[in-house]
Amino acid sequence: MKFLFAFAHPDDETFSSGGTIAKLTQKKHKVSLITATKGEAGELGNPPITTRDKIGETRAEELRKAAKILGISTIHFLGFIDGKIRFIRNKNLEGKISSILKKEKPDIVITFDKLGGSNHPDHKAISRATTKVFKEYKNLAKKNVKLYHTAMPKSFIKKFEKEGLGYNAFGKVKGVKDSDITTVINIENSLKTKIKALKEHKTQHQDWERFLKRTNIADLKNEFFKLIDENEFT
Repeated sequence: MKFLFAFAHPDDETFSSGGTIAKLTQKKHKVSLITATKGEAGELGNPPITTRDKIGETRAEELRKAAKILGISTIHFLGFIDGKIRFIRNKNLEGKISSILKKEKPDIVITFDKLGGSNHPDHKAISRATTKVFKEYKNLAKKNVKLYHTAMPKSFIKKFEKEGLGYNAFGKVKGVKDSDITTVINIENSLKTKIKALKEHKTQHQDWERFLKRTNIADLKNEFFKLIDENEFT
């Protein structure tokens, strides 16, 4: 089967779905990735390991290394600038995503939930665009195709916040109601691969260090998704 993940920045793929991606590729499924930006507004590392004018290419290279570890076959960089996606014309973003869907012909498409997981405007923009384009794609597909959103259970968010490990840079993170989650992927056998890929995002080490601390608070040996849409092809 063919899977296409659509996210905004380098590292989004690993944080949200790295264990699932590794599990899929281990089973010889093809996984491709859309990354809308090169993360130009991200951290430089602490201490800095790159400069602001070079951070985009640095993070793109970090993504390439992480993708190789996860087994991702193709990365589609859309060429937008980190933090600016919400200001571009929707048809520009949707058009690029649509072209990739038509080329890749995935069976399964995965993107952020409508709140972007963390309320990041770029995350929400890529979710809206991918979700809209999928509606058109499913009507043209000559096979059963499905769209999933990533989902962090609300119960987990509460645990993280209680221990001071929440992430509220773009407003309070709500998570997804536990009862709304439709798909739970056990990543116990690919968690080490996920963590190895995370550590390739060296500039963003503060984020993955927080993730590692979270593993002591909630059982992160699962990744969660919500089925959003599918066609009725038989």
